[in-house]
Amino acid sequence: MKLTKLPFNFIPIALLIFCFSGNIFAQSLKKNLSFTPQLLCIDNNEACAIADINKDGLADVVAGRLWFATPDFVPRPLRAIDVHPPDYAKNNGEHTWDIDGDGWQDVVTTGWGETRILWYKNPGIVDLEKGLPWKEYTLADVGHGDGELGSFVDINADGRPEYIVNSYVKTNPFTIWRLDKDSNNAPIMISTEIGPRNSHGVGFGDINGDGRTDILFDEGWYEQPRQNIWGGNWFWHRDWNLKDGSCPMQIVDLNGDGRNDFIWGRGHDYGLYWFEQGQSIKDATTWTQHLIDSTWSQAHALSWADLDSDGQDELITGKRIKAHSGKDPGSDDPAFIYRYIWNKSLQKFNREEIGKGNIGTGLVIRVADLNNDGRKDIIMAGKTGTYILWQK
Repeated sequence: MKLTKLPFNFIPIALLIFCFSGNIFAQSLKKNLSFTPQLLCIDNNEACAIADINKDGLADVVAGRLWFATPDFVPRPLRAIDVHPPDYAKNNGEHTWDIDGDGWQDVVTTGWGETRILWYKNPGIVDLEKGLPWKEYTLADVGHGDGELGSFVDINADGRPEYIVNSYVKTNPFTIWRLDKDSNNAPIMISTEIGPRNSHGVGFGDINGDGRTDILFDEGWYEQPRQNIWGGNWFWHRDWNLKDGSCPMQIVDLNGDGRNDFIWGRGHDYGLYWFEQGQSIKDATTWTQHLIDSTWSQAHALSWADLDSDGQDELITGKRIKAHSGKDPGSDDPAFIYRYIWNKSLQKFNREEIGKGNIGTGLVIRVADLNNDGRKDIIMAGKTGTYILWQK
């Protein structure tokens, strides 16, 4: 058999074709995720959290009035929540932390119209098995009930999270609440005001690359000071002016230029975007807005997580159900949950549908491997109920 000698440049070209085809194949494999929804309860509560509530080594779901133990997810009582007219559950910030240091995960929360930051004490295994309600305590009084979302974020990297209530009333000062003890050694929170303006949207991340967590909001961002975080000046960079931004915004270097960009959605209208950070000029930074999707509305909650465990995070978001009780543009459109996969070479997101129908977001989207099968699942609470989207 006669062998044909290939041209010298054939092998590199062939390898390029193979690698390019391999990349396309890898991209197609990346889109082969499927999810099966499980409705845990019908409720109008819109916040949830993931934690090992009963100390059995498994992650459980906490969602407003109830908690659900892995693996049976039978509803178990936790607390009473009033209705905030017309159709909201009075809960807009659900988080877990061992507040009193007894080794059990408690719930930290606040709600629409609620002036207080509350915590609910985990009663321990005996009372958990009896289904008894958790006792309510007050950590702080915020001074207003205009909170859009309660966030629990470790701002100063000391291993203890701080509570931030961003407010849709912009004249309310932007305040951070941190854990402390009173004279009786009871848990409380004390406040630090970092800026005069507040907003609907909020985000947390390092904007200027100094290694510290800055705070984004609709009218720019507050830069964390290098020293004396609780007494120093948080400089207000007025780099943009958004309207009803998402809660949260996601801070990530999308294009790999060493400068963090951010992703945000219109919480009460059509539009999902990313802002590309450019060069800084004195105290101002240049930003370029890029459209991700304008075909659906109310991208109120965003999550940035690696669903397929390939080492690259994806954007998980979807339509919030009746964000303004049906009064927003597109509120009656069908509900969807999407995964957006970032293509760095093309500088764009590719959209994949992972849920539809009656399943929409509330205020937060949690991602966790609930059944320890190596696949990450999605947990959401909204006005049509609390759902787990099981990754198959």
